[in-house]
Amino acid sequence: MKSFIKFLGIVVLALLPSISTAALQTGKVQVGKVSGTVTIIDGKSQRKPLANGTTFQEGSLVETGVNSTAELVFSNGASVVLTPNTLIELRTFRQVPSADITDPYRQIEKDPSPSVTELEVPRGKIIGEVRKLNALSTFTVKTPAGLVRIRGTVFTVEYRVGPDGIGRIVVDCVRGSVETTVFSSNAGPVTVEPGMQASSAVASAALIDILTKASAATPGAPQPAALSAATLAVLSNPIQIMVYPIPAEDMAAIAALLSENSTMNVEVATAITAMSQPNAHPPRTQMFPNGAGGAPNKDYVKVITEQVTVIVDKPKPLLNGQTSTTTGGSSTLDETLKKITDNVDRTVEQKQINPTPTGS
Repeated sequence: MKSFIKFLGIVVLALLPSISTAALQTGKVQVGKVSGTVTIIDGKSQRKPLANGTTFQEGSLVETGVNSTAELVFSNGASVVLTPNTLIELRTFRQVPSADITDPYRQIEKDPSPSVTELEVPRGKIIGEVRKLNALSTFTVKTPAGLVRIRGTVFTVEYRVGPDGIGRIVVDCVRGSVETTVFSSNAGPVTVEPGMQASSAVASAALIDILTKASAATPGAPQPAALSAATLAVLSNPIQIMVYPIPAEDMAAIAALLSENSTMNVEVATAITAMSQPNAHPPRTQMFPNGAGGAPNKDYVKVITEQVTVIVDKPKPLLNGQTSTTTGGSSTLDETLKKITDNVDRTVEQKQINPTPTGS
């Protein structure tokens, strides 16, 4: 009998990896509110209009048109609002099943179980609200220029490429905790405190591709159009990460977008509106008296600069044929997510092997 029990124990241990892997399952996303023209693109690149109440899972993209917005609510209680002209990909969303995952997801007040969320924003801006995360959970937003790690609670991430070929990433931490890494910078992760905004300008993948091809061209071959002084400054100088209070205008815009295009508690937008008053946050003109391209006011703006080496990875195809490019320092994202998943798996295994004593 003892031999049989020992054999049975070995079989159970051998099956635990598959049991624990199954414990981390694909989460779900509900569409809370849609305005204007919004499209969902599934894993087979099929496009169709996105309607209120739709539920989908990882592997899909959502795209908003002009004057259009979409609210996505996750089964871990988090939510994001896509502003006009935004493309977002739900690359990864996994969570451990829990009785606290209730429908509708908007009523979930905190992350009910360990979860791994990875969004990618090739272009546009999102406004997010992440409820209190489980200690084992992660919530990350990736753009072609940088990676943002969210601990909560209200934040924005924006990435857009201008006519000059320069990509600009802007990250707001309205409240809670946010950490951002600019791929082309060696500055390392930068903590963005509540009420603060971080921004940086980097060469886009398209601009780098043009310059790379031009440098490899034979003598006399066509050259790219003359670059502006601002573009040359970005290309020739170390990457700058500027950290400063969220401008009052930006704070007011966040509050208005959430109030009109979100199903979240109205008190959230009301509190952000109060934070947008001039006595609470200075206007942009005070922080940048010489305009967006001019020198910042040192009383408000902290500039983080490090020497950098630009590394361009091969563009990764997205589901709809577009590409996103990682430039330098963040090739470890997938490894990081794997470690988190392994950590969750180990925790589940430990509980299965050593269940909590119940007393005799």
